Amino acid sequence: MNRKCWESFYHHDSGQLQVPASLDEKLLSSARAIKPRRPVNSTSSRLLSKAASGFGAIAIAIVLLHPAQYIGATPGQIGHQNNSRELGLERYRTKPGNQAARQDTWHALRTEVKAGNYMELCAQWRRQQRSAGDNTLPADLASKARQHCRILP
Repeated sequence: MNRKCWESFYHHDSGQLQVPASLDEKLLSSARAIKPRRPVNSTSSRLLSKAASGFGAIAIAIVLLHPAQYIGATPGQIGHQNNSRELGLERYRTKPGNQAARQDTWHALRTEVKAGNYMELCAQWRRQQRSAGDNTLPADLASKARQHCRILP
């Protein structure tokens, strides 16, 4: 459609639209009821701005100068002359004894079961059913074995 043609149709049709007088009066009365806000006192806004920037500067200074931001700056470690970075990293290193105790002995079997391979689980469950060994399956693996395995003769 030609742009000139479209514009002429729009102007022609919009000229024929009429708004009821009651709607005009209603809008005009609601617009008269709106009162402008009281202007903000410029001296009080300047004081508030200065106070806010002053408190902000104090907060930044406290954050930058506080000793707790440095690694290892706790009251018990202030007297030590060791490298604070090494002290901080030492806390996060795992101890060899704790790691061995936390390892899951059934991790490999659990990963196979999650992948959908139940052959090793069923073999382990059958061995457990045939003998009263000490190496019993955990509860979650035993319930999966009951669902997916059957005892063979």
